[in-house]
Amino acid sequence: MQKTLFICTILFIVLCAGNCKKPGEPDNTPAGDYQPLTVGSEWNYTVTGSNAGSYKITILNRDTTINGKVYSVASNSASSNEYYAKFSGEYLRYNKFAELNNQTIELLYLKDKLAKGATWTEVKTVNVTLGGTSVPVTATLVFTIADKGIDYVVNGVTFKNVIKVTVTPSFSIFGSTQNPDSHDLQYYYAFNVGLVYSKTSIVMALAGINHNSETKIGTYTIK
Repeated sequence: MQKTLFICTILFIVLCAGNCKKPGEPDNTPAGDYQPLTVGSEWNYTVTGSNAGSYKITILNRDTTINGKVYSVASNSASSNEYYAKFSGEYLRYNKFAELNNQTIELLYLKDKLAKGATWTEVKTVNVTLGGTSVPVTATLVFTIADKGIDYVVNGVTFKNVIKVTVTPSFSIFGSTQNPDSHDLQYYYAFNVGLVYSKTSIVMALAGINHNSETKIGTYTIK
């Protein structure tokens, strides 16, 4: 059960259809603000499928320094505070998880200056207690810029200049690499808005995982 919680949690932090460009055509997608951090900005989300519900993210009027980086603090109406940072087109989240004995993970989840098709890899290892023994479990997450500069419709609203990111996960437990039986992890970020849609679908029979959910943005206010 603890192993299952770990794998699901890793997938959740990891925090579009549209116009195709011809080879050699310049990338005019704007860079620099796919996660506004102005104080008072808020986003309302609805989750369907596994872990269905709703929650609101609000940027608070304070920040904190983590690993030498300044993070903005955000409240989550359904959970503990979240932490966001962005530097030169790179976006990070830093979260604490009760399922991991309150261990924290820093994740680079978006690089808005990369071209379509470019990838980067995040490797995260935490200690999970199994049978009274602390066991290191490593998640390798390969992120891909699947598309850029596209339009994407969520709840009847068309968002412009959207970046689509997909993630391919694998896990190393007890020295053995385990790949999901199937997975479909997609994240859509709109310029000057942030996350507008995500799909997290994964089946891993050996770990007892069968998760399928969608998160859609509702009302939001960017200050």
